[in-house]
Amino acid sequence: MPWIPKQFGAIAGVFALLFAAQSAFARADATGFSISAITAQTPPKIDGTLDDPAWKTAAHVQLGWDFTFRRAATETTDAYVLADKQYLYVAFVAKQKEPLTATQHVNDQPLGSDDVVRVYLFPAGEQSFEYMFVSNPIGTRYETSSENTAFAPQWDAVARRTADGYIVTERIPLGIMRGDGRTEWRIQFDRRIYNLTQLLEWASDPGQGSTDASHYTGYLRGMSGAATASAKTKPRANVYALGELAPQSLGGSTSRVGADVAIPITPTASFLGTFHPDYSNVELDQQTIAPSAFPRRYLEVRPFFTQGANFYNEFNCNDCVDYPLLYTPNIPTPRDGYAVEGVQGRYNFGAFDAAGDNRTDTAQAVQYGTPNHSFFGLYQRISTDIPGLHDVAQFGQIVLGNAHNFNVYATVGQEAGTNVLDPSQGAYREYGFNDFTPKEGIFAAYHEVGSQFEPPDTYFQINDVKGPSVYVYREFDNAPHSYIQSITVSNDFQNYANHLGQLDLGYRNAGITINTRTLLSLALNTGSQYLLLPGLPPGDANQFGGSLSYNANGATPSSYSYNIGRYAEGYLRASARSMTLRLTPRGTITFEADDTSDTLDTGEHLVQWLERVSVAYQIDHTSSLALGVRRIIGTTPPFFTPEASLDTLYINASNISAAYYKRLGRGEIYVVYGDPNALSTTPATIVKYIFYVGAQKGT
Repeated sequence: MPWIPKQFGAIAGVFALLFAAQSAFARADATGFSISAITAQTPPKIDGTLDDPAWKTAAHVQLGWDFTFRRAATETTDAYVLADKQYLYVAFVAKQKEPLTATQHVNDQPLGSDDVVRVYLFPAGEQSFEYMFVSNPIGTRYETSSENTAFAPQWDAVARRTADGYIVTERIPLGIMRGDGRTEWRIQFDRRIYNLTQLLEWASDPGQGSTDASHYTGYLRGMSGAATASAKTKPRANVYALGELAPQSLGGSTSRVGADVAIPITPTASFLGTFHPDYSNVELDQQTIAPSAFPRRYLEVRPFFTQGANFYNEFNCNDCVDYPLLYTPNIPTPRDGYAVEGVQGRYNFGAFDAAGDNRTDTAQAVQYGTPNHSFFGLYQRISTDIPGLHDVAQFGQIVLGNAHNFNVYATVGQEAGTNVLDPSQGAYREYGFNDFTPKEGIFAAYHEVGSQFEPPDTYFQINDVKGPSVYVYREFDNAPHSYIQSITVSNDFQNYANHLGQLDLGYRNAGITINTRTLLSLALNTGSQYLLLPGLPPGDANQFGGSLSYNANGATPSSYSYNIGRYAEGYLRASARSMTLRLTPRGTITFEADDTSDTLDTGEHLVQWLERVSVAYQIDHTSSLALGVRRIIGTTPPFFTPEASLDTLYINASNISAAYYKRLGRGEIYVVYGDPNALSTTPATIVKYIFYVGAQKGT
């Protein structure tokens, strides 16, 4: 029988009293936003125009609401939908007075710096997998899915500029989505106007936290034939072959072959497996010299773990301590792995077993939410077995409230195993509440983490803490043509003691951010941090600073930041400068120069700096090239005065990396030199080819 914390009984009793009171806050979803799935007698042309007569029969809606500023849209956007048994056809007609922004030319890459139009689909209802398809004004396309963070199937988008905006026509195969055969889907349309920082939408509600909040999306009715087709998901195998040229110190030149497979077991659930896996994908450079007392956190890029990433760590947490509770980058690359995951009605579930040499890591999770969004429950278990260590950590959470403006929650966890000698010190507790609107909120919690809580597969930062935290913010918006578009103020307070009653971790931070309609942003902040670890003198920081940025989310951002103040037993000045320039319509170059200057109370002066240049070139819709050179020199600012010589903190490291990528229908080619995530150059060249058999990538 699964472990269920005994504390849940008392918590459930308290929440039961709150349930009746909070239920009055629950809001019905936006049932007024509904369209019918008009059947296309003949497929419309996907040519960036609406000249084909078939579009005249399509269902039609307008995106009349500005989600960002909560007012009527100032630009006109029309969306059209048709369907048949194989495809969903979507068209957007976007009127725009502002200059169009379209900088991304390579498909299957995020379009965060462009004007875009998007359609969101939920084939099995609001609790099911979410699929998003997006295009910019030149027809570059991108897609995401809550089923798989590596979702990248083939679909079509063609765009044309017009005298007063642009038109996008799309053809989306129904077979790349998971449905349960229902006739009523959830659907949403939105559009971003980048230079105005506006986000326009169709289905809208005052309680929305995002345009794709599933319980506030609209309805697409009459999808009987299409839904049946989409339910017939095919099995998939990703077969790869790799060759590596490397010196003997890195294991020498080698080659290997492996595969990842996905086999549907129900319309909305799959069995997954990985055999002899290799993970050589090129990722963004994450090396910086920003001083921090805590370890660096990385994104997961390995296909076996990205497939099910959205089934875990769905906990509500405020000022999250030791989160995520399942941190798969801590798991070494397995020899092979097996998983089951999916959706069944109101339940989401996932489980995996990653088996390596002398190590096995497992995880299981199940979630449930009621139709009126007044209750959410989650259970998650992770385990690690290596020679000399057996560890199991289990967590449960219940949430009562509504999707509109309020909820309360409790998370109860327990670690057990070789290193937990006192069960009471292996506990993890958090109790909190959230009171919010789309423009303001207060998020409070009480945290309690035992001194022996440190699961190997959790993102561990600190234990032996007990105390409250509160985060509040408020956004003030101005008129559409005001130079200052918005001002956001925030304050964060955390105060935790250890089991002896001593202050263990204290954090205070106040900030203000000013955004303008010319893409300039100014952020100012001040705060302090106190950290006490066993066997070390306390570390204390008190920093004040700010940053000025232009086009921060665009393809060519520039920024400068400066912070100054106490940093442990010294006085720290830290600067960061970054600028991206366009070399050609498809190419950019980025310069970065960061430095820290730390004057210790002992009189020693420590300096460290980073120099970086990178070039990115988008060859066409299917290929790209990237080059990077970086050097870090100097002594890392110590948060705790080291007993050994400061020489141990000195770094003189250079990194050169290059990467070429090409998408070939059902295949992908990577040619990589080095590793941009490494501190120093990895002198190895890797050529990797992946071929997708059956279903498409990420489906």
